[in-house]
Amino acid sequence: MRGGKGELQLLPAKNRGRWPLMTQSVRNTTRRRPRSAHAKLFGTGDLNRTMRCSVIVAHPADEVVGAGCLISKLVDVTVLHVTDGAPRNMQDAKAAGFSERSEYARARKEECLAALAIANVPENRVIDLEVTDQCASSCLADLTKTITTFLQNSAADIVVTHPYEGGHPDHDATAFAIHAATRLLKQNGFKPPVLFEMGLHPANDFKAKVPDFLPGAERETTTLLLDERARELKQRMFACFETQRDSLEVSPIGPEKFRQPLAYDFSAPPQDGKLHYEKFEWAPTREQWQSLASQALADLFPTTETESVGNQGS
Repeated sequence: MRGGKGELQLLPAKNRGRWPLMTQSVRNTTRRRPRSAHAKLFGTGDLNRTMRCSVIVAHPADEVVGAGCLISKLVDVTVLHVTDGAPRNMQDAKAAGFSERSEYARARKEECLAALAIANVPENRVIDLEVTDQCASSCLADLTKTITTFLQNSAADIVVTHPYEGGHPDHDATAFAIHAATRLLKQNGFKPPVLFEMGLHPANDFKAKVPDFLPGAERETTTLLLDERARELKQRMFACFETQRDSLEVSPIGPEKFRQPLAYDFSAPPQDGKLHYEKFEWAPTREQWQSLASQALADLFPTTETESVGNQGS
């Protein structure tokens, strides 16, 4: 007898002596496919609840401009700042009314903690490596090792960070360290996190912060549109940055843009022609940056050939 949906299923008479009689309706045993990292990061709150995310950026406030709305939707998130946001030349510090670089750095940290608190990120989930602003490229190998240890201890499933695109040397240094760290994790038997990039680069006048990717190879991008409530939340976060007021007043609130990275060759420039950051007097040339990156790769991977370092997560 053939039962309909939810009815008792009987075996043919000739087979009843071979297998036990089924006394319950047949259930669909098809396993649900695991959620992708993309679905976990950009899905509903229920999806986000099972995921550990680290947002690793070059400067305090980078994460707010590039991913503030996304961060507010995450349940288990840690934020790591590579630099202290205070350049050595004191130009920004003096413009903000500070006579000591350390005081300016402390103010930037406190402003960032206040902004992240609005997104429900507590102070104990914010880590500052305190590299001097504009100097992250000079310590690529040490930075990579520090971030490798952080990723190993935090067991992050997903990392959101900067792309390697020549927008700012500290952004590129952070991207280098993340990608090299995932390679080290994989080489030592650890599962690396899945990487996502957020769009963010300085405007041509180095005043505004633009939450977008620089022009380059066309790649699939996820755009997070901000509704009225999200815009109000992000405006409240922006208002915490008194030292960055002039910059953020001319910086777009949104939308926020994200993508997964390609395999980068950090021994080569990220773009053809003059890089975006080479417009700024204080920045290194592409040749200087590539020399530092090549030396760091040789220090970190002395027994292997230099290769493209891409997203090692799955």
